[in-house]
Amino acid sequence: MNKNIQLKKDLILRNITNNQSLFDGLSYEGLCIIRDFEVPIFVYNLLPQEIADIQITYYSKKCCFAKVINFIKTSNARRKLDLDESMLYESGSALLVVLSYENQIEFKQNLIENLFRRNLGINKINSIIKSPNQLSYRNKITLQVDYKTNKISFGFYKRHSHELVEQKDLLLANQTIRDFYKSVLLNPSSKNNKQFKDTILSLKPKKITLRANNYSTNEIEIILYIDRNIEKRLIDNLNEINKLDDAYKISIFNELENKWINLLNHQGIKCKINNNIFEVKNDSFYQINEEVTKEIYQQIYELIPNENLNVVDAFSGVGTIACYIANKTNKVYSIELNKNATDQAKRNIELNNISNIEIINADANEWINQNKEKIDLIIFDPPREGLRKESINAIVESKINKILYLSCDPKTLIRDLNEFVKNDYLIKKVQPFDMFPQTPHIETLVLIEKKYQI
Repeated sequence: MNKNIQLKKDLILRNITNNQSLFDGLSYEGLCIIRDFEVPIFVYNLLPQEIADIQITYYSKKCCFAKVINFIKTSNARRKLDLDESMLYESGSALLVVLSYENQIEFKQNLIENLFRRNLGINKINSIIKSPNQLSYRNKITLQVDYKTNKISFGFYKRHSHELVEQKDLLLANQTIRDFYKSVLLNPSSKNNKQFKDTILSLKPKKITLRANNYSTNEIEIILYIDRNIEKRLIDNLNEINKLDDAYKISIFNELENKWINLLNHQGIKCKINNNIFEVKNDSFYQINEEVTKEIYQQIYELIPNENLNVVDAFSGVGTIACYIANKTNKVYSIELNKNATDQAKRNIELNNISNIEIINADANEWINQNKEKIDLIIFDPPREGLRKESINAIVESKINKILYLSCDPKTLIRDLNEFVKNDYLIKKVQPFDMFPQTPHIETLVLIEKKYQI
């Protein structure tokens, strides 16, 4: 432990290395951890077994962050990146892109196994299910827009900053989004594309979200986030352009007025999971990687007993899980707080001709507390912050014997599972999925059952 060096912001440290293995020396976020000082230093763009000079970019009494300023020795595990991959990596949006896909999978498997072993004493974790596509898998991506230079730039902010890293391609996005980005936003390939780009940018959006999918590849939703009043003529211009090309589904969120504007009153884009069709628009939640989502939903379907149960699909978004499992249940309560999403969920059960789903616009945690006696089985797919303790307590006090918990954050998952285990629930299955290749994020499905069936 080197306690003689006073750590501070901008300090340069020479010949720094982490001698742990590749999979023990990286943090949950994919950063190299240096533990030779009084507080840990998390280093961007450094792998274990590498030697480099680093500069501290952030200091606190609990931890530091740093960047590499000079490599002295690089690891055999490091991939050589092309220009587009380097720009993506620099933004911090894909911190595992420097590793081969097999190394990424091994890192994630090791991380999940360590978390479950250390915190819950569980050693049996299923092998992570890989993504069929390691690039071009995202059906939604958000770009920051920079107007500070002589030209307008699109890209991603570096982590913990407002420094834009411009992107010449969107490697993680699906092909429809990538094509639109390059032929419309970057280098308009026709007069109509140029007019469309100019009209969009005249609104001065702070960021732009693009959403498309592999089912209706001619459609793309364009969401503009603005913070000022809009002149009617600009909306009229966009509507006119939209009439020329109805593949563009344009939405505007005015942060100043806290409201959505859907041009030509569009219903969003159509997505498909197996035989179910879903309309998705605006800020409604829909899984990013559709190929992996199919695998997850099929496993959820198979884990539901062949009984006529009343099932809750909590944090349900536009009702995708509810629709997928409906024919194996007596009734599904699809609960979602986002009003846009519940409105779309109602349309989606009509589109799929399903009659045993009740769509509820409510806070899932609160609804479960008040209606626990109605429920036989719960499927949770919460945001990263996980569940509230009151919700877990309500389940513990109820007759609910079986829970399926789908999580995008292993840390909050472990926290919540600990609460269930303390209250006589058993963890019967843990199945990780690689929903987010090139990033450290992991999706995990857990089957939880009451130790003593009621």
